[in-house]
Amino acid sequence: MSKQFKLFVLMFLVIGVIISGFVVFQQNTTEEASTKKQQQHMTIIESSMPRVPDIAQATDNRSQTLLAQLYEGLFVFTGGPSVRKGLARTMTVSDDGLTYTIELKETKFDDGTPVEAQDFVDSFQRVASNETNSPYGFLFEVFKNGRQVNDGELPPNKLGVRAAGKSTLIIELNQPVSDLSQLLAMSVFYPQPEVSEWSDLNENGPFKMGEMKKASYMLEKNDHYHQATVVQLDTVKSITAKSMSDQVTAYRNDQADMLPLIEGFDTNLLMGDEPTYQKSRSGVFYLAFNMNDSLFKSRNARQAISSTLMNQQTLNLPLGLSGKPTNRFVVTASDWISPHQEQTTTKWKQATKKKVKVELLNFDDQKALELGKTIEKILEKQLPGIDIVTKNVDIEDKIRLEQSGDFSMTLTGWMPDYPGPLAYLNQFVSDNPLNKVNYNSKEYDKLIKETRNVKTVKEKTSGYRTAEKKLIEKDAVIIPLYQTTENMLVKEGINGLTVPIYGPEYLLRTVKKSN
Repeated sequence: MSKQFKLFVLMFLVIGVIISGFVVFQQNTTEEASTKKQQQHMTIIESSMPRVPDIAQATDNRSQTLLAQLYEGLFVFTGGPSVRKGLARTMTVSDDGLTYTIELKETKFDDGTPVEAQDFVDSFQRVASNETNSPYGFLFEVFKNGRQVNDGELPPNKLGVRAAGKSTLIIELNQPVSDLSQLLAMSVFYPQPEVSEWSDLNENGPFKMGEMKKASYMLEKNDHYHQATVVQLDTVKSITAKSMSDQVTAYRNDQADMLPLIEGFDTNLLMGDEPTYQKSRSGVFYLAFNMNDSLFKSRNARQAISSTLMNQQTLNLPLGLSGKPTNRFVVTASDWISPHQEQTTTKWKQATKKKVKVELLNFDDQKALELGKTIEKILEKQLPGIDIVTKNVDIEDKIRLEQSGDFSMTLTGWMPDYPGPLAYLNQFVSDNPLNKVNYNSKEYDKLIKETRNVKTVKEKTSGYRTAEKKLIEKDAVIIPLYQTTENMLVKEGINGLTVPIYGPEYLLRTVKKSN
């Protein structure tokens, strides 16, 4: 072989290597660009930061919402009234409705260790323990020995929950419940040991905790999550701005993809064509009578006011973004109660034959002031001789006045942390500490007790509906006005957002950004 030919071959090989290398480089560059193109990043602007990382003590919505992105329990809230399976693969119930056997899916915590049945046992016992002093400890009272454990009469290991191997969890109840799966979807039932800092978390949910700062935090996709392929967002950043105008400005300047609108948000800040996402929540606002008040000891007086307001008047209340009208107290039910609307004036005259001043205790925010003023106009127009005097106070004073019974009629609200009619109705049982209206009805107490102990969902639904009608229609203890809603500004291209009726404000597990 001649030197020239060898040189030609060598040059050909060198050029081939260079060309192939360029092709590989170009291919890698294209793949990297494609990978970057597929990265999903989302920014949310909030009005406040989450405060507590421990599920046993996290009572604020912001903390519970963040924890719901980081953990997954046996069941998970959906956008409707039902729940879906989380880490529960199957759940079977004994014939007497008192023993639940739950088989777990295979999954891991962020540190790579498997999530096992004992993790749930340890977490449940910790939260239920009297020593933990969790505000949610009472939720375990349906468990066998739950009340005694929560009161400190029995040690936590006597709680009706145990592990039968690594993947089988057994829960024993002291009474049948309507739907245990809905209760188990709450954040207080996540498998979490005691923590004091956000950096201490060992997550098992769709995301893991990134950097936590004073006014912002970052979430990252958790590759150990058992359905990691469903999660499309690679990072989620939350930033805070306390001023409503600053929040809207940041959103409009494309600094955020989503802006949750808090209760009392100034709707004047919104543009007419700005799309607002609205979803019903579990909360309900209502008027309540103090049953110890001299006037409202009269059922006729209560029914007269109730009939006046429930006679389609609630449809015209100035709710804005606050909610949608309802006359149900258990607002997760969609149908309306048909109140007594006859003889309203006659009943009022039977209750009082003279002019009377009635104090309406109210919140001092703008929306509440508008609502109170409308209620005042309606009642003074329809009921002869009534003079509504509104007393607008801040939230701390309002709670104090209600707890001390220092009110005649109050505009108040209730947002249950857990699903089911009992979460609404139980507070009006005579000896319940939350019974601030002093309602004392042996018939109502008996109805609630008997309904708690029936086994079928149909029987429970019927019993609780009867109790609700007695509370609203027969005894007119309260007047439901509107169901609260979750309102958000969401950019176009954000798909898969879940807003549950109960629990966290939103879930980002299936969110995907489109171009």
